[in-house]
Amino acid sequence: MAPDYVTRVFREMLLKNGFRPIRYHDLRHSCASLLIKNKVTMKEVQMWLGHSSFSTTANIYAHIDVDSKIEAANMIASKINLGELPEKKKSPKRKTA
Repeated sequence: MAPDYVTRVFREMLLKNGFRPIRYHDLRHSCASLLIKNKVTMKEVQMWLGHSSFSTTANIYAHIDVDSKIEAANMIASKINLGELPEKKKSPKRKTA
């Protein structure tokens, strides 16, 4: 098997199916972010990704999305009696052909 086989085939599969090209490695970042968004603990994400260091998982792989930031801000606001912050505006739905 050629050293670039997985990378090459992954890219070809994305293009063939109309997806934008991403690096195969980027799937690790997506995996970590989705696990965290779904309330999996950072320690469990660290174990899932096989990192020996908790800080590697927390600092490099865990990207917090906007919805999680709003949820955290609302929790803090409720604790200091500011009420809830405005919800994220929803994008208009696109018409599909």
